[in-house]
Amino acid sequence: MSPQSAVTEEPFRKLALAVGFLAVAVSAFLAHGAPAAGYELSLYTMTPGRVWAGLLVAMAIALAVAFVPPSWVGSGTRAGTEADDGGGETRLFTSRPLALALGGLTMIVFAGLPLIRGYQFFGNHDALTHLGWSRAIAEGTIVPFDLYYPGIHTVAAMINAAVGVPLEQSLLLAILATMIVFWIFIPLCVGTIISDRRAVVIAAFSSFLLLPITTISMYMTAHAMSQAVLFSALLFFLFAKYLRADRSLATVSAVGAAFALVSVATVVYHPQLVAHLIVVFLGISLVQFLARRIASQGRIASQTPMYGQALFLIVLFLAWTSNHGFFSGMIDHFLSAAVDFILRDGGGAGDTVAMQGASLGALGSGLGEIFVKLFTVHLLFTLLTAGLILAALGARNSEWLARVRPETLYFAVALVGLGPLFVIYFLAPGSTMYFRVFGLMMVFVTVLGAIAIYGLTGRFSGRWRESRFVPSGQPLLAVGFALLLLLSLVAVFPSPYTYNPSPHVSDQQMSGYETAFDTQADEVDIVGLRNGPNRFDDAIHGNDERMRLHFDVPESAFGSGLVDEYDNDRYLVVSQYDYDREVYAYGELRYSDGDFNAVENEPGVNRIHTNGEFDRYYIDADMSDA
Repeated sequence: MSPQSAVTEEPFRKLALAVGFLAVAVSAFLAHGAPAAGYELSLYTMTPGRVWAGLLVAMAIALAVAFVPPSWVGSGTRAGTEADDGGGETRLFTSRPLALALGGLTMIVFAGLPLIRGYQFFGNHDALTHLGWSRAIAEGTIVPFDLYYPGIHTVAAMINAAVGVPLEQSLLLAILATMIVFWIFIPLCVGTIISDRRAVVIAAFSSFLLLPITTISMYMTAHAMSQAVLFSALLFFLFAKYLRADRSLATVSAVGAAFALVSVATVVYHPQLVAHLIVVFLGISLVQFLARRIASQGRIASQTPMYGQALFLIVLFLAWTSNHGFFSGMIDHFLSAAVDFILRDGGGAGDTVAMQGASLGALGSGLGEIFVKLFTVHLLFTLLTAGLILAALGARNSEWLARVRPETLYFAVALVGLGPLFVIYFLAPGSTMYFRVFGLMMVFVTVLGAIAIYGLTGRFSGRWRESRFVPSGQPLLAVGFALLLLLSLVAVFPSPYTYNPSPHVSDQQMSGYETAFDTQADEVDIVGLRNGPNRFDDAIHGNDERMRLHFDVPESAFGSGLVDEYDNDRYLVVSQYDYDREVYAYGELRYSDGDFNAVENEPGVNRIHTNGEFDRYYIDADMSDA
């Protein structure tokens, strides 16, 4: 087919893109027109099906236009093959950047559904405490420097002041902003390493998989470490650019200055992440130092050394943590974890995993099912990363592998360096923080996995180039990424699909807690389920330290024996979220439907406040003698 025939296909591709953008707009409009009327156990099932249909259509069009090439570009050369090197298609076609924009916009609408559908807030546990700290900064009762990691709180307070939206929505916008940073700079990082637009396309859709988000210690809610890990994509893009800076100007270059500035921002987002990054950059610096001694004419030796930036990051970390005792606290945590592991003959995450497995077994599930739901895509990209590392280390005659070998080796060293930190966290009793390290590792895996996919498609396209009957591998990529996106994104929001409740905070739940705290008698404490009152106290009052004054109801007392459990009067608070979580998401594992109903009829337990989704009871301890 002639170039003229290929050009005639471009209007059809642009028409398809117009349909895709229209589908996204309609989906957002429909989602906004279906606000949550109360607590929703699952964002997936409670969002109208037409919204999902529109997003699926938009993403399908983005994948098709991005990966499926026009019939022919030039004489005998498939669009987007290695011979073309991405340039020929760009000269003739402008639809691919629009396809990436469509895919990115679809992801923004997907991730922003809690905002679009008018959720009061999205996030429980740590997220509620972060909301309270954001409120305290906005009100001036605390200053950012009072916190270990004031990044997301300060950004939320700035959005609140500049735009005027409530703090709850401002914090959700701050979270969405870090996701956009991740989606933009992962492709740019890969594009800097590969210098081919096809690699950027593959990396963009790889970033849409959100591999760092596992719903286990890494969340799509306000969680400082999760946002810091996503934000680190900008740092790694600047790292890739910095390696190629003029070595004579490295210390004063614009890229070097930007690298240092983003390093400061990363410390503010979370110093624990910076502690991990110090390990990464020290390992990379060691590789560069050895390369200059062993292979002074190699590619690694020709790149800008990281010594100065690594030293700057260490100084930043020590200066920041010296004011908060963070460093000493982290060392104490690690040492106590090691001592507990030795003295208790094991334990740590092994016990946690065993307990979770037993709970899942009681629900008719198991660790295998959860692993498949949560980590299938992670496993695939990890295998691709391992294959790329082995190929790069063993390659002798491949120019392409020689080009990516330095960064491949750097990121491989990063993964190896993070391994011991993962093990230390894994040994800590009752901890799931090893998934924080895992989330950071998945940033490197996303980059290396995208590079591996690019290399494989280039190799197969080269084999098939002369065949008239076998299509290029790129259409298969569209199908493959469609399946991977479905597998990954169906599990990034907590839902009963992964045996978790949605962390949706409804208007009724928030207002119910506000009323409970405002009308609480000084001598009467509040009790609830699973530490709920403490976190809402943080969110509403903006406590500078986490509230720990409210207590949980013992499992044995809830539903029968509340009056006998306490010597003094108590308030009991129960929300629709509590009920749906225990009965539907957790399958009545601890609290049954009968237990909730029994509270209504227990002598000495009287409901004194309700708004339809939040009930407050007064437990009269004197009735225990009756």
